[in-house]
Amino acid sequence: MNLLSLFSVSNRTGRFMRMLSTSYLNVVTAAIYSIALVPIVLHFSSITQLGLWTLVTQFTAYLSLVDAGVSSACVRRFVGPVARKEIPALGGVFKTAFLVSLSQGAVCSLVGVLSYPAGLLLGIGPENLPLFSSVLFVQFILVGIFFLVRPFSSLLLAAQRFEINNLVSSLSIVLSIGIIWIGFRSGFGLWALPLASLFQQITSALTTLFMVRKLDLLPHSWWRQSSNWKGVSDLFLEALDFFSWSGFSTAGATLQSVFLSRFLGLEAVAIWNVGAKLASFAYMLFSNFFNTAFMGLSELVEKGEPQNCLRSFLNLFLSTLSCLIIFAGCAVLFNDLFILFLTHGQITLPPLCSWAIFFWLILAGTLRALACFSNIWQNRKTMRIGPVIEFSSLVLFLALSLLFPSLTWFAFALMASQIPPILLSYGPPFLAVQTVFKIHLSKNQLCMISFSIAFLIGAIGVRGFCAPPIQQALLLSFLGVVWIYFFLQDLSAFILLSRH
Repeated sequence: MNLLSLFSVSNRTGRFMRMLSTSYLNVVTAAIYSIALVPIVLHFSSITQLGLWTLVTQFTAYLSLVDAGVSSACVRRFVGPVARKEIPALGGVFKTAFLVSLSQGAVCSLVGVLSYPAGLLLGIGPENLPLFSSVLFVQFILVGIFFLVRPFSSLLLAAQRFEINNLVSSLSIVLSIGIIWIGFRSGFGLWALPLASLFQQITSALTTLFMVRKLDLLPHSWWRQSSNWKGVSDLFLEALDFFSWSGFSTAGATLQSVFLSRFLGLEAVAIWNVGAKLASFAYMLFSNFFNTAFMGLSELVEKGEPQNCLRSFLNLFLSTLSCLIIFAGCAVLFNDLFILFLTHGQITLPPLCSWAIFFWLILAGTLRALACFSNIWQNRKTMRIGPVIEFSSLVLFLALSLLFPSLTWFAFALMASQIPPILLSYGPPFLAVQTVFKIHLSKNQLCMISFSIAFLIGAIGVRGFCAPPIQQALLLSFLGVVWIYFFLQDLSAFILLSRH
């Protein structure tokens, strides 16, 4: 496969690579936006205004839970008919999805009436409460309105043609920085931020509707199709399996924040936020990779190619996991320098805590990939029980860490909490499917994983024993070069297999 076909929309791998590359561009521009937002707000306003907007964005983000997994379920439902070019068969399913999204949008908008009580509960002073509640109410209304676009976005995702949306989103994010700047200069104050958010959502919605129409993905006369309560209930039941992951993940993140602030103090919250930043960013990139691969791998299942799906998943998993292990090894060596650069020496992280964080990264990445596999194969039992086991494991190990309350034991508790769900829930179904299809690792893959693990162990060793710089460089350079050789030999892993 040449470079042009690698990014061609005419094949599955090309669509996957286009979506992946543009989604990473979107991640980068979002990071630039969040960084640029701070000095702009502080230049024209105050830390208090920045804090108010931070609270607004956090509360708005929680509205994504109202989706309850419906968008993911719609994508998985749409993949088969879209792949087989059976668009007319989607009419009834699409109408049901639209009606559900309409009701969810109405719920989001109605929740907006709680903006003022929310401000009171947060202890926002009377001088800022009217502004906070008004901005939050408008944000809730906007989220509710644009919920209607979600079924259309699901069609594009099912067709693996979301790359234009990612590009337009990246451009609108960059332009939003200018809108915010002009808004503050024009005296709009904090209202410049929801104005920029409105601009982003309008451009995203228009792009989605345009692409759906251009690609002829919308079933004709879908609004005339019949829809009943059974269809709605079936969609919600299917969606709850997808929601189990996001719901318990949100609960787990909230539990971690509460645990840190309640038992270890605000200083520990700040130290953890900085010390785990590299690991969090790497995990986000890894998760985004499998979120993008989900559609293409699901298409293989829908087209009756389960063996190719499993082989493609295994190839992608091993290659990306080895990259994650190499990153963890590098981060073990340089995380201290990163923290020093970021905080000018005001924050330090114990070495054991740093090691536990990056072992968590490897285990969490493994768990995320195996969870994606369960979603692809629609293993309902694992989709429902897996997140429950993961959350229960987190509660158990955080409770045990209270025997020795410290940031290091907190990190080890997070790391250990990933092991039970891998062993008890996500791992066994994957191994069972692998055994049925008799797919085994190649020698090159075994060498690639082995040398990435050796690199990580070597990095921990030279860091722990304070080896001289020359010895560090020689050892890690040797291991790293050998890993690169085997990784390059396995680049075909990023081609989604097909029998056609």
